[in-house]
Amino acid sequence: MRKYLTNKSGEGHIDTALKIIIGVVIGALILGGLYLLFAGDGGVVDQLDTEIVGMMDYTQELRVERAYNEDSGQYYLRYSYDGKHWNEPELPDYGEGATVYALISNNSETDPIEAALIQNGSTYYVLTSEDGGISWKEHFNFTATAITHFYYGTSAQLPGTAGSFSGERFVIRYKSGNHYTSSSNGHTWAKPTWSDLIPLS
Repeated sequence: MRKYLTNKSGEGHIDTALKIIIGVVIGALILGGLYLLFAGDGGVVDQLDTEIVGMMDYTQELRVERAYNEDSGQYYLRYSYDGKHWNEPELPDYGEGATVYALISNNSETDPIEAALIQNGSTYYVLTSEDGGISWKEHFNFTATAITHFYYGTSAQLPGTAGSFSGERFVIRYKSGNHYTSSSNGHTWAKPTWSDLIPLS
């Protein structure tokens, strides 16, 4: 009995119990973490299953969209084949202050063309893409105080003084001193040199 009373090792039933409890708690936390990592919602297994299903149900439908960058406060273009994985398109670099003012499409199944208007301060750039939004070509640029129209459609949406054209076309109309209007089939654009006083032919 004296041997046990004078033992200074510090190890007793309570210490052993505490070690066991701590070991069980740590083990439970590790197992719970592994479960969430691999089998929980959003875990590796769940994401892998989603990716496999997506690959089996893969349809190559190219889509381009105008998205907002919260860090820069600017709009940019991106394209995707599945709506999940997005890529940066090939387009000229207009600097950090540039933003995608608008994006339109002719929604054609035989000759699809996208048109984008890039703004950097008071300067605007007209670009088009004929491959679904992967690569972009600049046609012309101009300085404007306001954009009044940027659409694909008929000339009925324009004021009478802006002239008219047959069928549907890409249209941009802006104010820079006078009002200027240009229309295009999407393949070729001409920088407008006329004002409201001279109707389009």
